[in-house]
Amino acid sequence: MKSPAERQTVPSAEDATLNLPRRKALLALGALGALGVAVAGQARGAGMGGMAGMPGMGGMAGMDMGQSQPTAAAPGVGVFSRALLIPPELHGQPRDGVLHYALRMAPGRSMLVDGLQTATWGYNGAVLGPTLRVPRGKAVQIDLNNALDQSTTLHWHGAHVPGEMDGGPQSLIAPGGQRRVHFTLQQPAGSLWYHPHPDTRTGPHVYAGLGGLFLVDDPADQHLGLPQQYGVDDIPLILQDRRLAADGRLLYMTRMMDRMGMKGDRFLVNGREQPYWNAPAQWVRLRLLNAANARVFNLAFADGRVFHVVATDAGLLPRPVPVHTLLLAPSERAEILVDLRGDQGKRLVLRSDSGVVVPDLSSMPMDADAFDHQGFDLLEFRVGPPAGTPARLPTRMVDLPVLRADAPVRRFTLQGMSGNMMGGAMGGMEGMGSMRSGSQAMDASEVGPGGMSLGVGGQKLFSINHHHMDMARIDQRLRLGSTEIWEVANQGHMAHPFHYHSTSFQILSRNGSPPPAHEAGWKDTVLVRRGETVRLIAHFGQPAGDAHPFMFHCHILEHEDNGMMGQFTVT
Repeated sequence: MKSPAERQTVPSAEDATLNLPRRKALLALGALGALGVAVAGQARGAGMGGMAGMPGMGGMAGMDMGQSQPTAAAPGVGVFSRALLIPPELHGQPRDGVLHYALRMAPGRSMLVDGLQTATWGYNGAVLGPTLRVPRGKAVQIDLNNALDQSTTLHWHGAHVPGEMDGGPQSLIAPGGQRRVHFTLQQPAGSLWYHPHPDTRTGPHVYAGLGGLFLVDDPADQHLGLPQQYGVDDIPLILQDRRLAADGRLLYMTRMMDRMGMKGDRFLVNGREQPYWNAPAQWVRLRLLNAANARVFNLAFADGRVFHVVATDAGLLPRPVPVHTLLLAPSERAEILVDLRGDQGKRLVLRSDSGVVVPDLSSMPMDADAFDHQGFDLLEFRVGPPAGTPARLPTRMVDLPVLRADAPVRRFTLQGMSGNMMGGAMGGMEGMGSMRSGSQAMDASEVGPGGMSLGVGGQKLFSINHHHMDMARIDQRLRLGSTEIWEVANQGHMAHPFHYHSTSFQILSRNGSPPPAHEAGWKDTVLVRRGETVRLIAHFGQPAGDAHPFMFHCHILEHEDNGMMGQFTVT
């Protein structure tokens, strides 16, 4: 049996017969890797401070080409030494018929990994944020306070709100600044989330720790018998990965290949590495969020048991769907029910069985790391006695409306790293200027918590419809109240999770075939595999003008930050 490393380095028969575009891309990536080695060698020879004098390098001193910075040794199997943290709930304070909430973005220190203190950012705490609960049809007001040392935004991912309230890149909150948003959600019960969305810096801001769940409550959900006791049998699970230095500092985009999507070797659930949960022996509901920057999870239980998908990104399914595995791309959510009634006294492990599917999502072997080839543990269930009111698995849940388009089909093509990427890579090396030598002054806005690099953003590396993100350009204009089919074709070498703001969609087809049953619900993010075309239908009922347009983009955050995003108005 080959090790993960061996599986990554031994070429397959397919690799030996690469088509021309793939060969060009591989050569470009190989050249980029060679460039990293050459730059690292010159830096060592000249001293890191001398890198500022290298052509096009700007302030690259401190950039780790994959060799120089010692990282905290990652465990090979589950840790399960600390209890799962459950984010506190915010229900809002009623006043004058409005529910009032407050979120403060601020730095803190967290023990992501047992024994290591890490500087992080969080909402109302050191890392991540509280779970906001918002009733359907209720007016809410949320006061945002930015106590960070740089501008950011707060986006309500999956929420049907106007462009002015959406929290896109145009809605920056300056350091020390405040912003007030208000809206009334008229959408089904669902597990949404909130996170930063500044242009070119969404990746590092999320990686620094900013993010949280945003649950829409609907009375219809409460009559189905589903688990409803938050923190007891209704549990949020925010899944992420991080890379840490030996001193606990977050390492972000410190290697050249991190441009393809930032992946770590420490696996966090609700901000703790591989924790355990004292679960009750009954039906439990897990609200799953892939909040990783780039990693895809293929969720399964180590004992191979069946579990039931009851909801997609933004709402319940018509009926529960039994599965053994569930693939979640960045920003996708799902709610699952797990039957623990006969498991009291047992220990179960939720893990990612990545090797059976993730490496095939890209034609480039270097896009998949050892964990993608092998898999990894996430959470241990320690099943104890039942607690509270028992729930059940319903046979039917909701009826989904049939949407009918009243506008022409709108087409989108996704492009990855192209054959001329070396020009963009070389020209963008100066974008790594957030890593400077100790002798140079460093503005606070150039680094994240604890001196974490902000990596590289704003480069023209990935595109949609052959256009790179431009804040001054509106890419699409929609009619308010229209129902449209969007056709998304992936022309790149790897899978991309495609997301758009303001609404939820239904997947009509994947390469002409109906979607699997567990995807036949309300979604706002869809993983589009290489060579695949998906058709999506949505109603656009929220307005957005030129000053605050909505966004469509890849939700691999390093792709979004480096060109793979566009803007649309709804008027």
